[in-house]
Amino acid sequence: MLYPAELRPDAQDLSHRGDVASERDAQDMAGARIVEIIKRSNLVGQADFARAVEFAERDNVPLALFLLRNRLVAEDALMKALSEGLGGMEVISPDKIDIDPNILASVPREIVVQHRIIPINKVTNNLILAVGDPTNLSAFDAISAKLGVKLRLKLASELSIQNAIGRYYGAGEEAAKIAAQQKAMQQKAAAALVNMTSGGANDSGESYVINYVERLMLIAAQKRASDIHIEPFESSIRIRLRIDGSLIEYKPHARYEFKDALLSRVKLISGLDIFEKRLPQDGNAKLDIPGLGKMDFRVSSLPSVWGEKIVLRLLDKSNLQLDMTELGFDGDQLIQFKDSIMKPFGMVIVTGPTGSGKTTTLYSALNELNRITDNVVTAEDPVEFTIPGICQVNVRPDIDFTFSKALKAFLRQDPDIIMVGEIRDLETGEIAMKAALTGHIVLSTLHTNNAAESIERLRNMGIDKFTIVSALNCVVAQRLVRKICNECREVDPVSAEKQIALGLPEKYVGKFKIYKGLGCENCNHTGYRGRAAIYEVLTVSEPVKRAIVENMTAIEIKRIAMTSGMQTLRQSAWRKVYKGVTSVDELIEASGSDDDAKSAAMRIEQMRSA
Repeated sequence: MLYPAELRPDAQDLSHRGDVASERDAQDMAGARIVEIIKRSNLVGQADFARAVEFAERDNVPLALFLLRNRLVAEDALMKALSEGLGGMEVISPDKIDIDPNILASVPREIVVQHRIIPINKVTNNLILAVGDPTNLSAFDAISAKLGVKLRLKLASELSIQNAIGRYYGAGEEAAKIAAQQKAMQQKAAAALVNMTSGGANDSGESYVINYVERLMLIAAQKRASDIHIEPFESSIRIRLRIDGSLIEYKPHARYEFKDALLSRVKLISGLDIFEKRLPQDGNAKLDIPGLGKMDFRVSSLPSVWGEKIVLRLLDKSNLQLDMTELGFDGDQLIQFKDSIMKPFGMVIVTGPTGSGKTTTLYSALNELNRITDNVVTAEDPVEFTIPGICQVNVRPDIDFTFSKALKAFLRQDPDIIMVGEIRDLETGEIAMKAALTGHIVLSTLHTNNAAESIERLRNMGIDKFTIVSALNCVVAQRLVRKICNECREVDPVSAEKQIALGLPEKYVGKFKIYKGLGCENCNHTGYRGRAAIYEVLTVSEPVKRAIVENMTAIEIKRIAMTSGMQTLRQSAWRKVYKGVTSVDELIEASGSDDDAKSAAMRIEQMRSA
């Protein structure tokens, strides 16, 4: 067998000892080698490392797999450390490559499962294996002898190997066993994480406050929270996390006697003035999250009766979806939206309430338009995520650097594509419209209930209707609906009368199953995990242009757009219900303002092609 040079001495020491105790010694020594490399890498703090070793041993899983499963280390960083510690072993990802079925069949499934290995290739009599622990040489000696081949080892992450086993050996009793083990491990790991990050209840003073704040930020990131709310009251301090759009109380509660110190700590790490408690303040904080990297937090303080309320917004770039095909547009909607931003000039507006995903939609459009041949500039308040290749500018109203002034400056910078965070006033709107008429693509946002109301909002600002019809390509209205948790999904017996009242054509009632979430540990007992977008794409067609020029109301413009093929927010939500993505309750919550639910039924016919 061909071992990496770093491993040969151990192989020679152990390969001639055949008793069971010797084999166990070899396995222990191998595992200890990996643990020692991880420890030396300093990827995990000393206290968390010790607890991670304890929990991994208790669950009988490799330490590397425990750390990766719980996102306590970044996979790339861990594999780099292991590779260097093992003499520069080549790292591969067996779950991301296509392997010849004949190669897979050359190793019995029981060996793959028992030793957590994946056969990758075979050259003459040399079998190439992806392994998570290449130091367990006695096991590889036994495999080599049993298969009658020489082995060449490649390093792979334990997580990648587990995924590959599920992909290539997905059928049979062993796969079911793996799945059950993984689920049990995840459940235990969830409880372990709480213990690993909860600290001691007997901490006092400064150490208690520092540890509590760091734990709070860490767990918020791990739970995919978008915001942290810290709210002081007369005799208590409440901590809540916004997860999938809903606020959930965080425990353990902060000790009230440290209220002022807790608030000051958050302000201190956010660059706020800890002595200013009378005025609102804004700042930023950063925290290195194990397994996630550096996380940015946007921090806002607000004076209240019982002290300052602080809200931290988590800005996790890893969750930023820049692939337009993954945003949730239905087929026709995506084509219309892409056609609108790909035109040589014109304006595209994205509208919806705060937290409806407008920024993600705009950033995905910018990413699509980001080419070396075009000058792309943005004015944002503030810049939430940076995109390589794009000039992004923070507006500063406090020093009179507004959206309108940024736009004027942009037009002297030879731009091709401009994104202005929001059209808030007539001056900004007029400059943006003129830019759209003079050979630029302009992207922006408004806050309205639906797409047609955005046109009415522009007219009410004082923008000339003829300018609107000449400059505007399309308006996209959007909302976010919570996705039903797959772990606790069950059929929801919604009455036929209610379905019809919500705009579903009678002929579709009973033709598909409607689901809801019961609530479980996986979804924090909410019944939902994750969110999806629903859209309404209004293209400014000739009939819509005539309606704008004739000063028709938003409702009339909406109906005209629907006759031309526009799908409303309610219809988009019904598609998500039809596909089992979301519930009827979310449909009502997200599209409750859709006052054309019944007339919208004429477009529900499109559901047949979903």
